[in-house]
Amino acid sequence: MRVLKVTKYSPILHELRASWGVLQAGKYLLAESMQNRSEEDDFFAYQNAVAEIGRIERKLDILYDEIQAIELLHQAAILTGNYEDLSSRKRSNGNTSLN
Repeated sequence: MRVLKVTKYSPILHELRASWGVLQAGKYLLAESMQNRSEEDDFFAYQNAVAEIGRIERKLDILYDEIQAIELLHQAAILTGNYEDLSSRKRSNGNTSLN
């Protein structure tokens, strides 16, 4: 049986990972849309797309660093015992505070 340890960082960690995935998908789709386009077709659209990919990559780097920091805080909370074990909690139980 898998033990699920939830800390106060768990929700934000999930949101950051989901955001990172969406940005990765957006970058991939933009890069794929540029594959069959040449610079001569529409120079300004091509340059804007290249610039946008650069902005997405910078955001991905920042987001990745933030995810790493939150993961460290999450692990530290687990090591210090500041977590809730969801494997022993009933799912019908209401919201609980992890402060």
